[in-house]
Amino acid sequence: MPTQRPKAPAYALPDSDAIGAAVDETLSALHQAQDRTGRVMAVVTAAAVRDILTGDTPGAPFDATHVELMATEDGSLHATGRYWTADGTEALFTETLGATEGGNAVFDMNEWAPYLDRENEGIWRPLVTVLPERHGRPVYRLDLAKAAALPLD
Repeated sequence: MPTQRPKAPAYALPDSDAIGAAVDETLSALHQAQDRTGRVMAVVTAAAVRDILTGDTPGAPFDATHVELMATEDGSLHATGRYWTADGTEALFTETLGATEGGNAVFDMNEWAPYLDRENEGIWRPLVTVLPERHGRPVYRLDLAKAAALPLD
């Protein structure tokens, strides 16, 4: 195959040191943002459980200690509606609050829970206990007190 003569000059690039520095800076910022997203969404998940079970009443008592999250094919986590109380009782939001209110609460939680994913697994993984897979999907039990204690920054 004959070599064709270029029709246009090669494009100019920034200095390779500048490119390398930009890559390092960008990747560092990305990892920091992913970690912060994991921390914030773990706290939001814990807050959602509290708000669901207290009816958004500040300072109201509740006894949930863990909530169940299931991973989807893309690695994001979703609330299933199952939670555990301090004495180890397993419950469902739909049983505790009724089908409609409990179902809506889980739906609302799943606006935020999927931000917990593979990209920030290093943040949420220490907060969970691995449960047996269900429907071929990983299942986790999130410790709400540990999640709530995470710093936002």
